[in-house]
Amino acid sequence: MTKQRKPDRGRGKKGSSRDSALMKGTEDLSASGLDLESLEPTPESVARLAALRPPSPEAERAVACWLGFAEIPEAAALLAEMESRAADKDLRKEIRRSLFRLEQRGIAAPQRVAGASPPPLLAKEEDRGYISHVDGRGDLVVWYVRPERSGDYYVLSGVLNHRRGLLEADAGRVARPALRDLLEGTRRRYSIRMLPADAAWCDRVLHEAYRQSDTKRSAGVSRFPSFRMEISHRVPGMVPCPVHALLGGTAGSRGPLESSARLLDEPELSGWLLDTDWMAPHLEALEEVSESPLVLSRIQQDDRREKVLREAISTIFGGEAREIYRMRLEATAYFLSLDGREEAARRALAVHEALSPGSADPPEGLPFVAALAARSFGVAQEAREARAREDKRTSLILKPGER
Repeated sequence: MTKQRKPDRGRGKKGSSRDSALMKGTEDLSASGLDLESLEPTPESVARLAALRPPSPEAERAVACWLGFAEIPEAAALLAEMESRAADKDLRKEIRRSLFRLEQRGIAAPQRVAGASPPPLLAKEEDRGYISHVDGRGDLVVWYVRPERSGDYYVLSGVLNHRRGLLEADAGRVARPALRDLLEGTRRRYSIRMLPADAAWCDRVLHEAYRQSDTKRSAGVSRFPSFRMEISHRVPGMVPCPVHALLGGTAGSRGPLESSARLLDEPELSGWLLDTDWMAPHLEALEEVSESPLVLSRIQQDDRREKVLREAISTIFGGEAREIYRMRLEATAYFLSLDGREEAARRALAVHEALSPGSADPPEGLPFVAALAARSFGVAQEAREARAREDKRTSLILKPGER
């Protein structure tokens, strides 16, 4: 993601050191019985922190950082008190950073306004989110954008996959006019259109994807908690995907489900295929249908192939694929709805609901799933046949029956 200025190595090390210190401080506080993520930004919470004896210098820095997101006068007052007695250089920097952040949100420490008129308050601009379509690999790009009183935007971005969790993460500040350039540049360079979406939902899916990601995280993903600290210390609430409110669900209407195979005609779904490892155990059975020594009519071959495909779908969607595609289709329905394609969005939402727990619809009976499986196994078979022809062409060993 494009940032306002490129960090040098020294600044990168300092940022990493600060992130590590804040994460250690948060862990130290958690070990002593205080969970900053679940602490509500109330005067009572600030009073609790004021009476706290931090177990480590890092814990005191984490408290100072948390106070910068508690947008109430009590937080600014406690920070001012901490600054008056702080001896540690890094702690003073953290306090000033938080005081500055609160001032940007219109909340100044008492001593900072003494003898001076407060600055005029600007109208508070709402946080916003952006999402892309889900591509053929199952990747979804999500941004969380927070406006700052300085005029900049703080942009937290991530690439998530509903099977593998958060794959990439980055954050930075961009000038207000540069946000439009960033959106346009993403479209031109990566062919990804980012559509305005609900900020709270974007925050939730990014946070859940981070929790799902494995221990072998990239450098950016590892820093996601510190990136998100610039937005909030609290765990995001379980915000439902807004597409359900936008479309009102599809209950009682079979039309979108029965025509759901047409979803694969949408440009964003042109590359959708089932994962190779899901299909691998079933490819031999399909090849046996094509290479059977029995003389079968075309109708008999099609019937046997259909039976093998239905069994493969039942097995694949009896495992993790069902939940993965349920989430993937929900995000797709939201994107299509935001893009003004309501009919296609209703089809995606109908399949999402049919794959939900408790649904009476068997996956192999869903037109979208059947069409996706037929396409995926067709592409996989063509690839295997192409490899076999290439191996045969380059082989130096003459097999019986070959000339």
